[in-house]
Order: sequence, then structure tokens, then C-alpha cells
Amino acid sequence: MINTRRLISNATVSVAQTIISGLVLFLLYRYLIDHLGVEQIGLWSVVLASTSVARLSDMGLTGSVVKFVARYRAFKEDIQAADVVQTAAISVAAVMSVLCISVYPLLDNVLALAVPEESMSQAVSILPWGVFSLWLGSVSGVFQSGLDGCQRMDVRNILMIICNLLFMAAVLWLVPHYGLIGLAIGQVVQGVILLLMSWLVLRRQLKGLPWVPMFWSKAKFKEMFGYAVNFQINSVAILLFDPVVKLLIGHSGGLSGVAYYEMANQLVIKLRALLIAANQALVPAVAELHETAPEKVRELYLKAYCMLFFLAIPFYAAILICLPVVSILWIGHIEDQFLLFCMLLTVGWGLNTLVGPAYFINLGTGNLKWNTISHVSMAVINVILGLLLGSMFGGLGVVIGAMTALVVASWFVIFALHKQYQIPFGMTLPREHIPLLVVVIISIALSGWVNFSQLFEQRTLIVSAINIGIFFVLMGVCIWFHPYRNFLLERFAKRD
Repeated sequence: MINTRRLISNATVSVAQTIISGLVLFLLYRYLIDHLGVEQIGLWSVVLASTSVARLSDMGLTGSVVKFVARYRAFKEDIQAADVVQTAAISVAAVMSVLCISVYPLLDNVLALAVPEESMSQAVSILPWGVFSLWLGSVSGVFQSGLDGCQRMDVRNILMIICNLLFMAAVLWLVPHYGLIGLAIGQVVQGVILLLMSWLVLRRQLKGLPWVPMFWSKAKFKEMFGYAVNFQINSVAILLFDPVVKLLIGHSGGLSGVAYYEMANQLVIKLRALLIAANQALVPAVAELHETAPEKVRELYLKAYCMLFFLAIPFYAAILICLPVVSILWIGHIEDQFLLFCMLLTVGWGLNTLVGPAYFINLGTGNLKWNTISHVSMAVINVILGLLLGSMFGGLGVVIGAMTALVVASWFVIFALHKQYQIPFGMTLPREHIPLLVVVIISIALSGWVNFSQLFEQRTLIVSAINIGIFFVLMGVCIWFHPYRNFLLERFAKRD
């Protein structure tokens, strides 16, 4: 049976972590714009994108740890779960070390595709820090997945909060003295602390873990690797998405375009995580439910999807309406390129968010076929459209292609899941949410007219504040009379 209290706790702390991380990100980028400039941020983003090829070396094991730890914990076999974590950590650390050393000499050529010649020397100087930061993140990711498998996402997210705050403190201390290299060093410091803390906390959950990972099981590796093949295919596909988008923007739109895309992407992704974080808690819960009561998975999916739809539609509409204010507060002025990227990303990731419950249900049950097809299709479409539209419209064309690929490919997952569980596809638009959707569409149209009408060419904070106020009044009235309001209040009352 699902531990509802644990599921709610995991989701709640995940949301809190996302909010705090988002605030740290907002303050951090504002500080970096003032002290380093937009192009320096773009340069660091391109360097990290170029090193992402090393992610291939985790062989998909990081993702498989969640399922197998949750599975063995469901059967009270903590020693087996501990063996899973150690085997995955040793495998990822070793293989990734070899791959990082092997591809390092080739990364200069990758950087040259997107970095202007006058910035190459600086890019090369921070490259080692980017590679080491990636290695640390991959190994610590195994330990964090172990915590997720123990259904302790709350603990994992508390660690993330602490490390994000430490990262900001390191940046504030190092950047004034060392510039962009200080930012790179700060990220490495964050990675080291997160790795150590994740391991120490995981040892408290899995008593069979030693002080240092030292046990490697061939049987466990084969068991995980068979499941992880799909994750590895997904990893290759992911490399052909966000890093490719950044490299293409850098090639056709310059480093400032990369910086504004990075900021827009971070903004939308961090806000999206408020909704996704709660859905991620489904993975270990479904993994356990799939072993004990598989007939209840369909019911769990429908409840999760309908609730997500109720939250996501006004949520993403609010992001769209607040963008001018965000640009003024974050960048210091209305930056049209930033706004265009944000609008495209908000629509694309908003539609992708609705796929979340189906995607995580598949992760929990181990049925990864359609998740993999989705990722591969996304990668292929992204490369084709990115090259085509990028050559025609520059960085804006690259982002349009990326969001088209994201939406088209990700919805394959919902099609497949609905067919598997015999759910009518019309249920992707729940009837009880149609009035809410209508109000949201009207609000966005009204806001767009106000923002871009010749009557309001200046687009001041006052105009934006009026927009936001009208939207929240309309949403408040609509939500107040929505049946899900009482449902949520009853759920939280039961929790108390």
C-alpha cells in the first residue's frame, strides 16, 4: 500500500526546495549579470553544454537505482538495496572517469562551434572545472536516487536546499576575486559537498552501506543494466536536446543569445519543478504498488493527471503574464529576446508538464518503451528543426524547433499509456476543468493585448501590475467555485 503521509511529505518538501532554489537562482543570475555580464554567463553555459557528452558514461544506472532500491525495500531486503547503490556508484564513477579523460582533448573542437575565437582561451581555462563538476554531479546523483528509492525525497531536497545556499555563498565570495573561474570553482565546491552529504545521509537509510562504496556485484550490475538500457538511450537523446539547443544558439545567435536562453530555460524549468516535484514522488510509490497491487495504478494515474491539469493551467498562465515584471527585476529592463524565449519555453514545457504523470507511472512500473521512443523522437526532431529554423531565423528559430520537438514527442507517452490502460483520450481534457481553461485563455488574450497594444508601448511595472492583478482576481473567483478546491482542503485537513 502507498504511504500517503510519506508521499505528501516528499511532494511538499520537493516544492519547498524548488521555491528556495528558484529564489537563489534569481538572486544569483542578477548578481552575475551585474558583475560578469550576459556574455560571460553564456560562455559558462556553452562550456557545460560541451562537457555533457560525458553523461553517457552513467549507462542509465542512476535512473535504475530508484526502481531497484524501492523494489528491494518493498520486500524488506535492505542489504540487496545497499548492494544496488554501491554497484551503481562504483560503475558510474569508474566509467565516467575513463570517458572524461578520453574525450577531454576533443572538447576544444566542440567549443569552437559556438564560442567566438576571442573567447576561446577563457573557455578552455574553465573547461576542467566544468568536467569535474559534471563527474561529481553524476556520482552524487546515484546517492540521491538511492534516497528517492527509500522514499526520502524530503531528505534529498533538504540537502539540495543547503547546497544551493552554499553555492551562492561561494559565488559571492569567489567571483569578485576570480571572475568566471570563481563561478566554476563555486560549482565544484557545491558538487563535493552534495556528494559527501548525500552519501552520509543515505547510510542512515540503508544500514548495510559501508563508509566508502567498495562492493561491486556483477549480478546486480546485469540486473540494473538490462533495465537501464532505456535510460541510456534516453541519455543519448537528452544530449541531442538542451546542449544542442545551446550550441546552435551560440553558433547562430551569439553568447548573449545563449545567456538569455539559459536564463529563460532556468526560470521555466525551476518553476515547472514545483509541479513536477510532486509527480516524481510517484516513481517509488508506483514501483511498490506495481509489486503489491498493480490494479490500482490506473486509478492513481487518473487522480494525478486531473489534479496536475487543475494546477498547471493557471500556473503557466501566471508565468506568461508575469514575464515583463520578471525581465525588469531580473535583467533591469524589458529584454525582448528574453521575453520571446520565455514565452516559447512556457508554452512548450507547460504542455510537456501534463505528460508528467504518465511518464513517471512508466518509470515506476518499469515499462520504459514509450518514454524512450519519446526521447529519441524529441532528439531527432530537435536536431532537424534546429538546423533548419536556426539557419532561417537564428536563435529564435532554434528555440521554436526545440519546443515543437518537445511537445510533439512527449505526448507519445500519454497516447501509449491511455491505450495500455484503456483510458479514453478525451480525458486529457477533464470536463470539470473546461471553465478554468476558458478563463485562462481569456486572461492571456487580455494580457497580451495590454502588453503589446500601442496604448501601452512603455510596458511599465504599473501596467504589468494591473495585468497581474486582473489575472489573479479572475483565477481566484474561478478556483473558489471549482470542485477541486474543497478536495484539496479536505486532503490537507486529513494530513493535519
